[in-house]
Amino acid sequence: MSVKTMIFVDGSWLYHSRQALFESLGEESGFEIDYKQIPDIIARSIADSLDTEVDVVRTNYFGTIPVNKQGYNPAKQRSFYDFLSQQCAYDTEILELDFRREPHARPDDKWVNVALASSMLYYASIPGAYDIATLVGGDADYIPLLKRVRSVGKRVQIVGMNNIDGKFLTSAMLLTTAGIQDLPPIFLDEHAQQIRLVREEQTRVCKNCGREEVTTWAGPDFFCSNCRNEHRKQVRVCDTCGREEETTWDKPYFYCSECRSKHREESAAAARS
Repeated sequence: MSVKTMIFVDGSWLYHSRQALFESLGEESGFEIDYKQIPDIIARSIADSLDTEVDVVRTNYFGTIPVNKQGYNPAKQRSFYDFLSQQCAYDTEILELDFRREPHARPDDKWVNVALASSMLYYASIPGAYDIATLVGGDADYIPLLKRVRSVGKRVQIVGMNNIDGKFLTSAMLLTTAGIQDLPPIFLDEHAQQIRLVREEQTRVCKNCGREEVTTWAGPDFFCSNCRNEHRKQVRVCDTCGREEETTWDKPYFYCSECRSKHREESAAAARS
């Protein structure tokens, strides 16, 4: 008989911990991460600890994304979240930080912690939803959550990073506090080689124009670089100065390059003063 685990990923923590993965393989410049491997690594580790089959019923990912922030294009970050959802089968819960309504918003606000905690407790209250709650995160803030989850009969698995070279990515309290985990912790940096994504080049045919192009893109639909650029281009009017400019930006708001540069200069000057 298998046990069911549900994974809860603190996306902010994982993003800021990536450098430990890179450095564990001696690569300062980094590499792409194969996010599909993370649930598999967790399942294999739990299976080895309990000597039973493990069913990963859901991988929940919590993150933030800035919108309406001058000088910042969230398209790449949004594409990453779409990739997690569509290609890696993650259930993503993403908070949009609206800088028009909250000009001093911070991407690392405690929203991620609260959203993750409420979700873990919610599923713990549903009979049969999971047997083991797996936390991918490193904050001591999660200690009360894990105690409460265990109090309703669930087991807990913690996935963190080894604290090396003065980088305290996983709280010592989280790892050593009694009564909050039932299995030995998993350290992702010990599995860096498995997590490293190796893309193979291949020749694919553009879905739009039929042109062949060498690519490492493995998604179901492929569009060549020319078609991608042409599709994204459009003439937009700057919301601040009214200047027209060709751009690939596709959100409701748009600021021209001059206004973005001016905003960055003003922000830098304010920071220096």
